[in-house]
Amino acid sequence: MDGLILAIESSGDLGGAALLEKGTLVGEELVSGPRKHGGELMPCVDRLFVKHKVAREALAVIAVNAGPGSYTGLRIGLMTAAALGFALDKPVIGVSAFDCMALQLVMSRGFDTRYKGEIWPALDARRDELMTAKFVFEKGDLKRIGGDELIAPAEFSKHAAPGSIVFGSGVAPYENVLKPQPLKLSEPKLEINPGTVAIQAWRELVNTPDAKAIKRAPVEPRYFRPVLAKTTEERASASGVGRVAD
Repeated sequence: MDGLILAIESSGDLGGAALLEKGTLVGEELVSGPRKHGGELMPCVDRLFVKHKVAREALAVIAVNAGPGSYTGLRIGLMTAAALGFALDKPVIGVSAFDCMALQLVMSRGFDTRYKGEIWPALDARRDELMTAKFVFEKGDLKRIGGDELIAPAEFSKHAAPGSIVFGSGVAPYENVLKPQPLKLSEPKLEINPGTVAIQAWRELVNTPDAKAIKRAPVEPRYFRPVLAKTTEERASASGVGRVAD
């Protein structure tokens, strides 16, 4: 698909918005600091259109990082994408934070493109677990293998091949446990760029001839655990606590 993609990133401390067309990044606008998504995400979108003289109606699709990541940040990004999609009558798609992390790593200047092996982006899921996903990089090609997984740090080498690259904000809290394992610990922290979200969306849509063929459906957030993503009221309702007996 060669149409114009608007990408929204809000899964971490930073983020912003980006425009991409025909696989080429048109522009990127970032929030000014940590946790500024609530007040600055939509202004980032507005600045993009003004700065690059693009009409909103020219958009083909809106892409948003659907997580996993910050609970509040994800909700802000998803609501922003949904509101824009509704107002402009454009399809909205969600991309995985892990796909974006892996893509950004292999596109970084310091990455050795001769590397052949597994790549595991990892986030701290609390409760002594990492949430991660397996990717394989070979001959310049990055492929995801399977879905998202919750893995105990001490058990990581039972899932990952020796010499696998493990990186992300989940590394630092469990570094002492991960270090003795035959793994390559790299980049303890990585902030996903909005441009990376745009490129990942384009990768997923490259074989879609027309944006009109994209199925219209709400984008569901990918939380670490559904129960942890519920509000206090939602948890009470689900458990029956606080209900008046019939």
